[in-house]
Amino acid sequence: MDWVISLIYVALLAWGMSVGIRQIIQGRRHPEQLLNPLFSNRLALGLFTLHIVVVSLDLFVIGPWSVANKSTLWYWGGRIALVTSSLPIAAFFNRNPQSFGRLIGTWVVARNFFEYGLHIFVAAIAVRWDLYYLLLWWIVAYRYLDVGPRRALQKLYGTPELKAARPWAPILNWVVIASLYVLTYFVVAGQWLVFAKVPGDDVPTHVAATWEYVVVFTANLALALVVWTRVAAYTKTLMARADAAPAVQGVAPH
Repeated sequence: MDWVISLIYVALLAWGMSVGIRQIIQGRRHPEQLLNPLFSNRLALGLFTLHIVVVSLDLFVIGPWSVANKSTLWYWGGRIALVTSSLPIAAFFNRNPQSFGRLIGTWVVARNFFEYGLHIFVAAIAVRWDLYYLLLWWIVAYRYLDVGPRRALQKLYGTPELKAARPWAPILNWVVIASLYVLTYFVVAGQWLVFAKVPGDDVPTHVAATWEYVVVFTANLALALVVWTRVAAYTKTLMARADAAPAVQGVAPH
């Protein structure tokens, strides 16, 4: 049973990751096909690409290694990087209400607040590796787990005509992804994933060397600077577009 559940879990991860990669490719080659038209802007697409890279590193490399070796430095270093790369996506490029409907848009916002709060709570209490394991394979992994089903079901109501004919489709989509969220919790909490386990008491806590602190701090600082400068450049393109609009209509810009 564990193998079957693990295969389904991995398939959902791969499906969600492939959707993200396909969106990046579409943004570069066929921006008119994007579900989220904001990513037709190359700076926005670059921020999204960076986000996908950071999520993948935290989920598949940094997170698993840090849990297996009980390294709080690398665990939270990777999670800080994930939050840094996620904030511009949530602030500037969240098109969930427009793409999937108000119900799913509200769900995503509420889920994000819950997940940020849960991370703060876990970080504030004594170290428990079962909770660190849960955050990684439930919360972080869900960045990919629901993407495939959500995009597939969105095709049922992807146009105003389809939505008018199938008003129940957004509700069905929400029921599926919300159920998946709850089921994933029980799968991870029950440790049914054959490739990931909570480290036992016999595993020694990793003692980080000075160079590791330097690497983690420098990498997160560099990432924050890149995100900050890219967001600033993106907002300038929006301002330039707003200034150009009156000129196109025959009105002098301010």
